[in-house]
Amino acid sequence: MKTKTRFRRHATVPPHTRDAFAQDMFKWSADFDVPSIGEDVIIRINGIGRAKAVGYASQGGYLGVMTVPYSPPDWWILQNGPPSPDNAALAFGAEISRIDAGEGA
Repeated sequence: MKTKTRFRRHATVPPHTRDAFAQDMFKWSADFDVPSIGEDVIIRINGIGRAKAVGYASQGGYLGVMTVPYSPPDWWILQNGPPSPDNAALAFGAEISRIDAGEGA
């Protein structure tokens, strides 16, 4: 039975670690803290761009942030539908960047 790959939403940030070898805790794959709900991030992969964190989820033993892209590429909308909190995208720490105070869109 493969329970490690199961997608699971979390209402709050669950216990996690940055230790890639930890066995009994979700791994956060960024060198910065997990973004708070409402915080903006940049999804670096596939040109998705700026997005708002709207929740948390885990999959495959890793912790991720549920995000709503502000202006995703056309292919993303065709593949996933319009972005909304009910249609949020899971992004892992290694796939996102923080937005520093004063940084523009």
